[in-house]
Amino acid sequence: MKKYLCTFYLPALLEEDFWAAIPAHRQHIQDMMRDEVIITYSVNGTRSKGWVVLNAESEPDAEALIDLFPIRPFINYELDELFIFDTMIGAPKLVMN
Repeated sequence: MKKYLCTFYLPALLEEDFWAAIPAHRQHIQDMMRDEVIITYSVNGTRSKGWVVLNAESEPDAEALIDLFPIRPFINYELDELFIFDTMIGAPKLVMN
């Protein structure tokens, strides 16, 4: 399984249709995280772009996953296959008292 970084760009003006799609989008993202398809999901403070790291067999498979996002009609994106992806997500840090 390969890892892909999706950088997505939100519209400058977030209209009512976009906001109406957010609850379904958040649920979809949570479901994909539970299924370990999405590893990380973040949006910057200005709500202009975001990043998703996801697992997929190929770039077309990754694109197909992104196309399922409820906010897909509102975003443009770039997709990069990752060579290295290190994270501290996972086992909690052990503290010896």
